[in-house]
Amino acid sequence: MFVVIEGIDGTGKTTLCRFLAERLIQEGHDVVTTAEPTDGPIGELIRRRGFDPRAEALLFAADRSCHTADIEKWLSQGKVVISDRYYVSSLAYQGASHEGMAEWIAAINGPVIREPDITVVLDIDPTEGLDRISSRGENSRFEAVGYLTRVRENYLRIAAEKGYPVMDASRDRKETLAEIMKMIRKEE
Repeated sequence: MFVVIEGIDGTGKTTLCRFLAERLIQEGHDVVTTAEPTDGPIGELIRRRGFDPRAEALLFAADRSCHTADIEKWLSQGKVVISDRYYVSSLAYQGASHEGMAEWIAAINGPVIREPDITVVLDIDPTEGLDRISSRGENSRFEAVGYLTRVRENYLRIAAEKGYPVMDASRDRKETLAEIMKMIRKEE
């Protein structure tokens, strides 16, 4: 099974992925946790920043292509794969940065993605999300209230279009974890 947790910065995606993996391992599942951008060479290049918007989108798609190959391998080995972000992040984040590029971003990612079995969008007010991550140090260009507000709007629009569940990230994580576990058990 392939599970993706999406949402703006500060929603608790990484923590929730860790809790979800721990719970599934306790239940006897073989679990792989992963994230985008990856730790691979293209993911490292993306973290350097400073690219033209189209080049950046292509780098994300290239990183995702390699990531998807790994996901396919893990799934073929019978593992549950939990990803902290996947292609919807490109639609939400890059779509907020570069107006008019959403269709092109979807088109370049189409051939390299695998549709997750479950995609959950965690939702939080951008101000609260930024408060949560303030201890990380200096904010990146992606971590500004106005920008994250546009990203959040994109996530909510995409979730409505695709039928992804949206969960309130400001509530207790145990409640969110319990809801996701119910979804996973239905898919098994």
